[in-house]
Amino acid sequence: MSELRAGKCRSPIAELKGVTPLKSVIGNRHFPICCSLLSLLLAPSLQAQRPDSALVAVVRDYTGLYTRATFDQWTRLFGPAFTSASTNPDGTITVRNLAQFLDAQRQGFARAREMREELANVRIEHQGRMASIWADFVFHYDGTPSNGKLVLLAVSDTLGWKFHSLIFSYDR
Repeated sequence: MSELRAGKCRSPIAELKGVTPLKSVIGNRHFPICCSLLSLLLAPSLQAQRPDSALVAVVRDYTGLYTRATFDQWTRLFGPAFTSASTNPDGTITVRNLAQFLDAQRQGFARAREMREELANVRIEHQGRMASIWADFVFHYDGTPSNGKLVLLAVSDTLGWKFHSLIFSYDR
């Protein structure tokens, strides 16, 4: 400590010989090329995994099983703590737990002659046992299409992939 107070202790960085100061490196015309090469080397470790076939199947079943006839199968895609949130035209947000969400869908099928959903521009980001699914959607209700955007979060456990939450908004 006395050496530090007396100014005799030098920084380990000061002891490095032949190291170019950062200002000189950033100003070097090769710096952008080096950064690009470094990012290419690191990119595979930072990228999301390719979604596994079971995850892709669950995403496909989200719309494929969304029918009156297969509704009971569709309900099994959701985990017990599932929540949904949707934006409303007045600026409020509707949040539903799993029972409320499924009841709203059940009521819709009971009232509608036709009710279905299509996904487009689906983007799946898969990291370990978690995944996010971003998509545009078209919700059809008695022949009237409504466009919007959604995000589904999915988690995998010993039983497979389940949807944990859904956030959606209609284009207005």
